[in-house]
Amino acid sequence: MPRAKFQTLTEQMFYVLLCLRTECCGMDILDRVPAMTAGRVHVGSGTLYNLLEQFVEEDMIRETRVEGRRRSYILTGKGREMLEKEYQRIRAQAEDYRRLMGEEEG
Repeated sequence: MPRAKFQTLTEQMFYVLLCLRTECCGMDILDRVPAMTAGRVHVGSGTLYNLLEQFVEEDMIRETRVEGRRRSYILTGKGREMLEKEYQRIRAQAEDYRRLMGEEEG
């Protein structure tokens, strides 16, 4: 059975959506992701523009402005829900790790 699209997010997807909590364009995202992750995560331009297209199709973001080739986007309600769901999933994983590793150390 194939996995449902966007059931969980990759790290790059998560940070792209996190950038779009405020309106920004693709070039802004390419700069912001490495800045917000201290260089740990990078998104290539091909990956980014593919993700932006998919997110628009899934109504997770919407285009807000077009100036020549520069397009700006922002999260929709559905995108915010997906970002929050992924954050809660990551927190649950971290809590499992702390609980299980703490038991082993004690």
